[in-house]
This record gives sequence, structure tokens and C-alpha cells, in this order.
Amino acid sequence: MEVETPPPPHGMEVETPPPPPVTAAAAAISSVLGDDDLLREILLRLGLPTSLLRAALVCRRWLRHASDPTFIRRFRAVHPPRLLGAYLATSAGLAPRLRFLPIRPVPELAAAARRAGAFFDAFKGSATSVYDSRSGRLLVTTFDDRHDSTRQVCGPLSPAGNTAVVPPPPPPPPIQLTNDDECLIYHYGEFLPDDDDGRSYFCVVMGYSELQTTVYLYELQDMSWVVRASAAAQLPLLPPRSRVMLFDNSKFYMLSATNKILVCDFPSSSISVMELPNGVLNKHGGCIMLSRGDGSGIFLVHVKESQLQIFHCGKDSDNPGNWLLVDYICLRQVCANLDMTTWPSVDGQSASVKICTVGDNARFVFLEMFGAVVFLDITSRQADKVYQLTPEDKELVSVRPLMLIWPPVFPPMKEGCDQKESCTTAA
Repeated sequence: MEVETPPPPHGMEVETPPPPPVTAAAAAISSVLGDDDLLREILLRLGLPTSLLRAALVCRRWLRHASDPTFIRRFRAVHPPRLLGAYLATSAGLAPRLRFLPIRPVPELAAAARRAGAFFDAFKGSATSVYDSRSGRLLVTTFDDRHDSTRQVCGPLSPAGNTAVVPPPPPPPPIQLTNDDECLIYHYGEFLPDDDDGRSYFCVVMGYSELQTTVYLYELQDMSWVVRASAAAQLPLLPPRSRVMLFDNSKFYMLSATNKILVCDFPSSSISVMELPNGVLNKHGGCIMLSRGDGSGIFLVHVKESQLQIFHCGKDSDNPGNWLLVDYICLRQVCANLDMTTWPSVDGQSASVKICTVGDNARFVFLEMFGAVVFLDITSRQADKVYQLTPEDKELVSVRPLMLIWPPVFPPMKEGCDQKESCTTAA
């Protein structure tokens, strides 16, 4: 039985009750998120590419903003590519296993770190070497018990652990020598491109003789090697004692044994020599490392005793050896919290500190210091001891950083979607 509500007395107004608090809050949020400019600023402050990817899944409108190329460039400028961890290799055992070291883990990246740490479990029984790492991909070589090798391009952060078997480096090219008495020595460098389909990599082949230096650039396309460029010059350079090399898709840099840097410009097919910064000498392996500058030239990181120096050479510098000291760090100070009891022996013994690897734009560096692997964030000046070598490890072979995938792989946008489509519509 329904009971009718009596009408109010004549002349009396009825107050409309205020909206529930939940409704008011929803209206306020809608007014903010409905503004495209404000939405882009909110997305810009997410910080991690994984957060940006999750936000893009809310609706088509958010996906459109998050995946816009202009916004992606802004996001990268504010939030440089994030380091997830590093793969460490030692000379322990006949088939040493790569060990993954998470660097400053955060809860949101815990699943990605677990995936990266378990990736090489499937390679047990094989000796594995990581030759290069870029944007979440690895260039890996495995050796079986018969010492047969297999090259693979791997994506340890992809849910399926994408792995593609690729051809080994090409055979050395024939190089015309000046006379029959010349001795020719070949060196190889293998590098992943910035962005590809996960089935390609570059190979730089260097030929040295007493009178000339020749460099070839190969690119793997459709599983076949293609010569992209070559250059030769009458520069008698000695082969390097250590593999300090850098490739930025157009130029190749290599530290020679004569305290000079070989620079091969592939677009112009020219080879030149760059001097080291004043006062910098390649006295031992691990005291110098090169770093890409994201189109702004290159960085050189040098360690001497307890001092870490960072130099920069601009891309358009009139003098290719015009180095500028851009940072100077006292390792004794920044590593004071690591309880390194042997620090007093640093002075005069620069070989006690070695550079393992350097990040792009010299943002971070991994150091081997007195039997420990130390991660140093150059910007924040914060150092962490991430691994202590044991007698079973014997020697540290390599440290390969693993960056998060960039740019994020967004889901495809369906054609014909209205740009103003509401976020209440499923993506």
C-alpha cells in the first residue's frame, strides 16, 4: 500500500537537499579530468612508464593523450628511462649463471624485477654472455657443452619472454693491404639498435694493420647481413687493451691503446682521432668508459684514485677533442655509508676502483671497488653496494644494466573513435 506525501502548505518553499558528498566529489573529478590540458599534466606526473601504460588503459581518450608522440617526448624529458637492475656475470664455474641485481626496487616494479631475475633460468646448463643491452632488450650468446654458440635477441621484460635466434656476426671482410708483410688484426663490436622488431642488431668490424685502419658497419635485416657503411684511413692504431666502445647509430667510438679515441663517422665514411681530455690517461682497464649523450655528443667517465670525473664533448663542436669537465665526484665522500674499510688504500692505487659500465648521459655508473659492486646515481650522489664478490666468483666479468622498455607498448587505437569519447567507454 502506497502512502502519498501531503503537499507543503500554500506559500511555503521546499528546500532541495544538497547532493550526496560522493556525487559532489565525482562532479569535481569529472570537471578536472574532462579538461584535456589538465589531464595531460596529471599523466605527465605519473613518473613510471608502467604507470603511464596502466593509465592509458582507462579509456580511449586517455590512451590517445598518453600515446601522443609530443606527449611521449615531454614525458621522457621529465622522466629519463628508468633503470630496473643489472645482470652480473662472474668467471665462477664452467657455465656461470647470470645474476640479476634489482636496483632501488619499488613495489610497482616488483613483478618486472621478478620476471627479469627468472629469465635466464631456462638457460641453465649453458654458459651465457650478454653483449649489449638497450631499452629492455638483450643481445645474448649461449655456449653449449660442445662450445657451439647461439646468438639471441631477448626481451626479458615481455610477458612471453620473447627470444629470437639470430645469425652470428658476419665473417671479416677482405681488406687490401699495402704490402705482404703487413699483419691484419680484426676486432668486433655488437650493438642493439634503439628501436626495432627484436630480430636485428648492428655489427662493427674493425681491421687494424701497421699502416691503416678500416671499419665496416653491418646491419642484420631479414636475417641477412647488409653492409651499411665503411671507412678507411691511414691511421696506424694499436688494438685496444679493453673493449671500450660506443655506437650511437651514426658514429662509432673506440678507445685505442695509444690513449686516443677512434671516431668513425659512417654517414661521411670518414675516420678521425679524438684526443683524451687533458690529464686523462688510459693507465689500466676500467679507468675510462664512454657514454651516449642522446644526440648531444658523448660523455667520458674517468676514475683516478678516489676521484670520478665526467667530461662532455658536444656533437657539433668545432674541435672533436674539445672536452668540458661537467662533474667531479669524490668517491670517498659519496661512498662513506658503505663501510669500505679498505678506503685508505685508494690513494695511489687507482686500479682498486674500476668502472664496469655507465648509463646514457652519464646518469649512473657501476663500479668495482675492493671486491664489491657499487651503483652510483650521479644526479643524486647516492651510492649503494649491490653485490659482494665471493671467492667462488673468482673475477667480475661484466655488468649489463637493464632499462625499462621505452617507449611503452600501447594497445592499438581502434579506427573511427571519436576524439572526445568519454572515459566511461571501455578501451
